[in-house]
Amino acid sequence: MRLSEVDVLLQPLGETPGVLEPPIASYKPQIIVLIAGKQEDIKLAKDHLEEWGHVRNPKIIEKIVEEPWTESTLVRYMKAFDEAVNEVENIAKDAKINWHVGVTGGTNFMAIASAFSAFTHRFPVYGSDDPKHTPKKTVQERLIEMELFMNLGPAFKELSKKPRSLEILQIIANNSIPSQAEILEHYSRGTPQNISAAVIRLRELSLIVHTDTGIEVTELAKLLLERLANN
Repeated sequence: MRLSEVDVLLQPLGETPGVLEPPIASYKPQIIVLIAGKQEDIKLAKDHLEEWGHVRNPKIIEKIVEEPWTESTLVRYMKAFDEAVNEVENIAKDAKINWHVGVTGGTNFMAIASAFSAFTHRFPVYGSDDPKHTPKKTVQERLIEMELFMNLGPAFKELSKKPRSLEILQIIANNSIPSQAEILEHYSRGTPQNISAAVIRLRELSLIVHTDTGIEVTELAKLLLERLANN
C-alpha cells in the first residue's frame, strides 16, 4: 500500500456491526482491523461494509479472540491488538498513520481491553452512538471522539512531577484569569518566561483552553485536580 497518509480503524466487534458505520463514514479508513469473538461476526460486518458504501475496497485485518468473556480476555485481546499494529506498520511503512481505536462493540472485556491498548499506544479513541437511541443524528454525528485517552497519562505525569505546572493550573481553576499576565499576580515566584512555558504545556495536554473571557480549565483538569487533592 503506497499512500502518503493512511487512516486505520481498530474495532472490537460483536453481533452489532452498526457500531462500525460512524467511524467508517467519518474517517474513510484505508485499513480496518476487526477484532471479534467469532468469524461469523466479522463476516456480518464485511457484508454491511459493502451495503454502506462509505469506503471502497479497504484492507481488512481479521483477529479472533475466542470466548471474549473469560478472565484471560484482556491479555489475549491486547496481544491481538499489538499484532495488528505491527501488521499495519508493515503494510504502510512509508506512510503517516492516523490511528482510530473503537471502544464500543463486542463484550465489555473487549471494550476495556481496546481502551487499555489505545492508552498504552497513545492512540486516539472513539465511541459510537446506537442509532436506536439517536435516530435524528446523522451517521457522522453518532461518532464520539474521546480526547481523554490521549492526554490522561501525560497530564497526570506533568501535574504529579512538576509542582509549578500544578500550582499554575490551580491558580487558573480558582481565579478569574483574563490573560496570562494575571497569573503573575498569584504566582510571585514565577517569571513571564517560565509561566509562559507552563501555560503552553498545559494547553498542549488539554488541561486549559483560551476563551473569549480568558483562560479556563477543562473537565480533564478538574478531574485530575480532584484526584491529586485526594491523594
